[in-house]
Amino acid sequence: MPELPEVEGYKIYIDNTALLKTITSFECRDNRLLKSSKSEFEKYLVGNEFTETQRIGKYLFIKTSGEKTLVMHFGMTGRPNYYKEKEDRPKFGHIVLSFENGFYFAFENKRKFGWWDLIDSITAYKAERNLSDDARDLSLEDFKTSLSLKKTYIKAVLMDQSVAAGIGNWMADEILYQAQIHPMQKVPDMSTQDIEHVFNAMKNVIEVSIANDAHHPDFPEDFLIHRRKEGEPCFHTDANIEKIKVGGRSTYFSPKWQVLD
Repeated sequence: MPELPEVEGYKIYIDNTALLKTITSFECRDNRLLKSSKSEFEKYLVGNEFTETQRIGKYLFIKTSGEKTLVMHFGMTGRPNYYKEKEDRPKFGHIVLSFENGFYFAFENKRKFGWWDLIDSITAYKAERNLSDDARDLSLEDFKTSLSLKKTYIKAVLMDQSVAAGIGNWMADEILYQAQIHPMQKVPDMSTQDIEHVFNAMKNVIEVSIANDAHHPDFPEDFLIHRRKEGEPCFHTDANIEKIKVGGRSTYFSPKWQVLD
């Protein structure tokens, strides 16, 4: 599933292609991908432009020159595609916008888990879904405050979108590996220094991921992602990577590097 770094890449892509161009038509092959009616999308998008993007976690908000803001969620396989020729429409481009300049914008969505919605307010939408500030923008103090209210395992807490919006499964594993913290460490048992290590590791993993366009092979050699598989050797200790379940999610860690207190 696209996580924060991938969606940041989509944001940059849209910023560089689809902004400030008048939308002339809206097409959707499957209305189940729309959380507002098709007629509303036609009413509020056609004749208007995308003016600005904002990402919070895995949600991408696109402000328009009209009354509504478009929300995109990419699901497991969603991605944007801006193209020139009509016949170049991607096979799984289930939603397509046409622009006055002759170009098209497709929302590719092979497994149809992605969706679009129209909203009045990003601030209200964020509050309704109890989203924290984006993990990239989150302050240490806000992070500490959120963690002070949690009693469970740090791995599960990191994936709580009210704590660090945008952090998903592989990122949480990577953050804890870089911070040298066991995924089943309970938050109340963590020291202030432990929490700061997790926060700094989160910021580093985010920036490294974005800088490398979320292309894992280009990540630093000491990143868990290169050996995030049961039985692979830990970069630091050569101990076998282990797999457990935390909060219902498959979790990978190094038992000699990430020791449970």
